[in-house]
Amino acid sequence: MTLSEITTEVRNITGVDSTSVLADSIIHDLINEGHFQLCDESNLLQGYATRNSVADTSEYQMKDTNILVTDWTVSQNNLDGAENTSLSLESMTRIYRVEYDGSICQRIGINEISDIPDDSSMSNITTDKAFYIHEDKLGIFPTPTEVKQIKVYYYYVPHKMFVDATVDVSSSSANVTMDSTTDVRPGMSIVGANIPDNTIVRSITNTTTIVITANATGTASNQSVTFGKPEIDERYQRMLIYYPCWRVSERLRDLNLISYFKNEWLEQKQRVILERQSRDGSTILTVPYNDF
Repeated sequence: MTLSEITTEVRNITGVDSTSVLADSIIHDLINEGHFQLCDESNLLQGYATRNSVADTSEYQMKDTNILVTDWTVSQNNLDGAENTSLSLESMTRIYRVEYDGSICQRIGINEISDIPDDSSMSNITTDKAFYIHEDKLGIFPTPTEVKQIKVYYYYVPHKMFVDATVDVSSSSANVTMDSTTDVRPGMSIVGANIPDNTIVRSITNTTTIVITANATGTASNQSVTFGKPEIDERYQRMLIYYPCWRVSERLRDLNLISYFKNEWLEQKQRVILERQSRDGSTILTVPYNDF
């Protein structure tokens, strides 16, 4: 389902036809909220990233804080399945495996490091290297002394889906300008007039310009374009109707619809969580470790 189709379905079910009563942007925000929750709690989206270690350096920044992180090569479905270099791990929610030079690393807490006198005393660590999380940094213990590949496997949240009405395109050009590229990410789908089918965002040039994977077929200013689509399995996409219907019903104070859609959302979400765990070989419900 597309963002437009989900929005239309929410309006049809709740009876809120007028955008003056409830703007499309509000419904879009609720759809994204449900999308994020489902992916995060069910661990639906998996990716991995690599970078090289640095001799005598134990910690490696993963997300932008005071500095811009451009050290990782990332592979995610929402990056069109291709590896993208010079990125940070902004969409990552939790790590489930780390490898150093092709070998799995045991996970330890940062407090455990202070209890180890030196790098040669590792009585409780059963792998050659261990890893830990310190703020937005990945730590490798003992400290690497040479350049080797670090590979991080993780779960991530999807791109935000949104409509932007400030898009300018030029015929036969892959450059697209808009008022702000803040919410645009490489790999997002882009749908609108003068844009060929199955086009995605190739890269972000600056705060107002992006590059897409196909040249525009016409020239236009301030046209509406939809960025992004549901990144979850098609079997789950109708669930994205339940969450915004629940939240819209709260605004309407319709007690019957509130309870119905809330229960539908929670029950369906639980099924997805259990199905996801079953595919991973887990038979019990566990609370995943939240890194960030």
